[in-house]
Amino acid sequence: MNFFFSTSTKNISSKLTIPKFQNSGNKNDRLRLYKAEIFDNRWNISSPNDCKETDHFYHLENLNNNSIFGFGTDEGIEEIKDKNQLCDIEDFTDTTPDFRANLLIKNKAGGFSSYQSDYPYKMVKARGSLYSDCGLLTNPNGSKIGVFIRNIYFLPTNETREIFLYSNEQDRVLQKFQVKLNQTTFIDLTSFKKDLSHSYLYANQFLGIPIYMIEYKDGSLSFEHTHPPHESLLGDDRYKRVQILKGISHEKIFKTFL
Repeated sequence: MNFFFSTSTKNISSKLTIPKFQNSGNKNDRLRLYKAEIFDNRWNISSPNDCKETDHFYHLENLNNNSIFGFGTDEGIEEIKDKNQLCDIEDFTDTTPDFRANLLIKNKAGGFSSYQSDYPYKMVKARGSLYSDCGLLTNPNGSKIGVFIRNIYFLPTNETREIFLYSNEQDRVLQKFQVKLNQTTFIDLTSFKKDLSHSYLYANQFLGIPIYMIEYKDGSLSFEHTHPPHESLLGDDRYKRVQILKGISHEKIFKTFL
């Protein structure tokens, strides 16, 4: 199953459009869209606010960086409430090609861009480290450059983690930031834009989806996510090579901070 999320800042608003149908056109009328957010260390499940529903889509606006959305039957939603954890309660969004929603961001100048908002359930219980090459989706010509990092964890917690911006060229940590579980965190990278082509983000015991945003002087926007590093490699040993890469990163960074 998939969860869907949004991103926003002081100057960026977003709109989320979630289809009611699979790529094949199939629908499941027993499913309904629910919103999940954390309140008093519990998952609070409710019907989405500011949701315009048509025969084929849910359109959600006035979104924040905390709430997530998913499909479920009444029985499945009750299971989440009873266990107080996110559960795999539907397979409707387990499709090939992948089931997609559309997350559109817009700035005050009228510029906009969109990204496929989906977060697979298999990631909410996975443990590991995040490694994201900043040079792939940034451009030093942007007037503002940043990255939204979305994490969804199955337990209702907003624990803080550290994420490091590391320069391979300078062989040092440029900056340390904080991110939280079960939130979308925006990290402003504008002041480092000349260094990003040789830099990466690394976090230990934290997984998430990095989505890079570039805003240009004319108001236009770019909004796209990076893929896990193993998807850029070929060969049966690609996971092993990524593990080695992350191990080297961990040693370099935490030798400095421990």
